[in-house]
Amino acid sequence: MRRPVYIAGSGLLCARGDSPDAVAASLWAGDYQAGKRRLGEREYPYFPLHLAESDWMKRAEQAVRQVTSQLGPLAATTPLFIASSSFQIGYFEQQGEPFNLPAANAEFSCQLALWMHLDGPCSSFSSACISGFSAIEAARSLIATGQIDEAVIIGLELTNNVTLAGFAAMELLSRTNSRPFDKNRDGLVLGEAVAAIRLSATPSNWHIAGLCTGIDAYSTTGPDPDGGQIASVTVDCLKEAHFLPGDIELIKVQAAGSPGTDLAEANALKKVFGEKIPPLLSLKPALGHTLGASGIAELATLLACLAADQIPATAGYSEADPEIGPVSPVDRNKCHINRAMLNLIGFGGGLATMIIERV
Repeated sequence: MRRPVYIAGSGLLCARGDSPDAVAASLWAGDYQAGKRRLGEREYPYFPLHLAESDWMKRAEQAVRQVTSQLGPLAATTPLFIASSSFQIGYFEQQGEPFNLPAANAEFSCQLALWMHLDGPCSSFSSACISGFSAIEAARSLIATGQIDEAVIIGLELTNNVTLAGFAAMELLSRTNSRPFDKNRDGLVLGEAVAAIRLSATPSNWHIAGLCTGIDAYSTTGPDPDGGQIASVTVDCLKEAHFLPGDIELIKVQAAGSPGTDLAEANALKKVFGEKIPPLLSLKPALGHTLGASGIAELATLLACLAADQIPATAGYSEADPEIGPVSPVDRNKCHINRAMLNLIGFGGGLATMIIERV
């Protein structure tokens, strides 16, 4: 028998604020401004953490400790699940050349656990942009089957040149800003975030009604424009939650402003929901695309928005794309949501859909 799994707490540090509530308030106030990051002769918009510390490792420690303090008291034996695309590569870059990678690169996960004062089981997940949901899925399965009663999932994505250069080389970055589903969208905008979710078998305000992951093998850099595989994962998640499409009241979309991925997600939404697509919200134009941390950072942000019954506007959207059709983010509004869906579409083909339900 599977137990329900509840979201017992969250913590967040990103460009928009130093807690989930602060971030939600910032979005409601319309604060979407990005910073800048230079790479060689080019400059890109970027969403950095506002920390005075410049040493990479000390900066990471400061951020992790700050987010951990938002979760409340944790038993030292609480299992830890870590999600990241880049882990400590920024630290190695700061050491200068040449440098030697450690024999066990995952040892950084042990360092994170030490900063969080946790000495229980520790697992790391790096599946590009769906890393956070992959980690949540693993923790949720163990709680649901009674193997553990509580878990902490932390997502960490901190500044480094390798990531920025890689996306820049593939011409996937916008030079201006993220425009989800917009006719003039031209790429994504990266950012930093450290975020955490506390899962528990003890009842709380929200529980995870469904969570499914999948793979779209259409290409190494983007999903099938038809959106068929994205739709398939979404339908599987609805079936697991025992919901109909009409039961979903809000969708936190991936929609980062990428020409191909936004089109594929829009087509998937039309396949699943037909003409009755629920209200849509993209958080990446305000937080930045925080890659491996994005699932957890956006979940923490969304929960804070829903707790306040305030759905912020999606920044960057102004002109409908005829190819996408009638799929667009909603305007800023006050609304009480009981069931929300969150989509992630990862570089390399990873797909994930989660449904949360208010208890």
